[in-house]
Amino acid sequence: MNSPSETKKVSLIYGAAMVISTAVGAGMMSLPIVSIGMWFFLSVAVIIVTSLYMLATGSMLLEVNMKYPLGTGFHSMIKDCLGEKSVYINDIAMMFNGFVLLYAYITAGTHTVMIYSELFTGFEINASLSALLFTAVLGAVICCKPIIISKVSSVLIFTMLCTFAYILINLGSTVALSNIINHQQSVFSITIPLLPYVILTLPFFLAATGYQQIIPMLRTLYKNKPTKVMKSILLGLSLVSLFYILWMFVIMGNQSQSDMINTVNTENADIEGIVSLISHNNNELSAVLFFFVQVAVITSFIGVAKGLLDYLSDIMINQLNLTPRYPRILVLVPPLVCSLLLPNGFVIAIGFAGLAGAIWSGIVPALLVLASRKKHPDDGFVTYGGIVTPWLILCYSLLIICSMLL
Repeated sequence: MNSPSETKKVSLIYGAAMVISTAVGAGMMSLPIVSIGMWFFLSVAVIIVTSLYMLATGSMLLEVNMKYPLGTGFHSMIKDCLGEKSVYINDIAMMFNGFVLLYAYITAGTHTVMIYSELFTGFEINASLSALLFTAVLGAVICCKPIIISKVSSVLIFTMLCTFAYILINLGSTVALSNIINHQQSVFSITIPLLPYVILTLPFFLAATGYQQIIPMLRTLYKNKPTKVMKSILLGLSLVSLFYILWMFVIMGNQSQSDMINTVNTENADIEGIVSLISHNNNELSAVLFFFVQVAVITSFIGVAKGLLDYLSDIMINQLNLTPRYPRILVLVPPLVCSLLLPNGFVIAIGFAGLAGAIWSGIVPALLVLASRKKHPDDGFVTYGGIVTPWLILCYSLLIICSMLL
């Protein structure tokens, strides 16, 4: 009797907030840089295609997850459907993907703690202590209950929306459509020369929209209701796509393609470089831009870390009967150590995260759903598209892997 009423109380906004918080973050820093070659309109097309791809892979993972008890993680699902070898490959790919993203976020967050600590206290904290503080505070958040994490993410998303609205108002008034339109003439007349630019960006766009690791959490959040889970995912991905499209529009509309190429080639392709690139020496706008990007990093850290924690908990607690402190330590310590040893690898790390993501969030879900339909046939939730969807996802995932390897 309590379950339906409890389910109604959990709004789609909470699930969508988790999707947004997991996805939005990496793309704010990396996509404007890697998309310079193909510029705006093709970037929009890739964003839409990637979002559809992510919706399909998430749906397949949910379809399989619904055939197991509530709380079952990907490790147990893959082991049951695909066997020991496949689960080891997926474990490596998923953990690599999660660790690389968390490493990238900690390197960005470390710089943020250093800047704001000096700004508000007058004391400069060194990089090592800043990294420890950033990781410890957010590590405490991901150990909370799913509904608390969702509410924290919702607050962060609301903050992002407010700052993003301010950015759109300020940068939108200075957008020159000629910066966007003039460079697209070749897109409609000669598309072949631009295809390499499109293909090479696919791993980065995939990493910028990844969220699938939180599907078991969403299923728990919505009390085993797959329809509500999919609606929250659809809402979340739609907002993620809108975020990125508007972000690319104001960035590319405020700089010509050639000027942006020159700036990225002559300056560090980091957060500060992107902020200074589009703020036009406006200190107030620059401060808001920097704050917005950092909130995006924090929200994405929470989503990725929580998804990785659930995955490792499934292995260490459910499979190996270890205590919860072991997966918590493993989630936070390796990326923290990497951020201390290699503090300047943010953009490169995002690309490799996309490569691993194509394996665990693309190829594995497609193979998993094909095997699951044979092993556990039922009339429950089924991914839209039937048998066609897994094969399309397989082909697209292989294209992403090839583009990164080449």
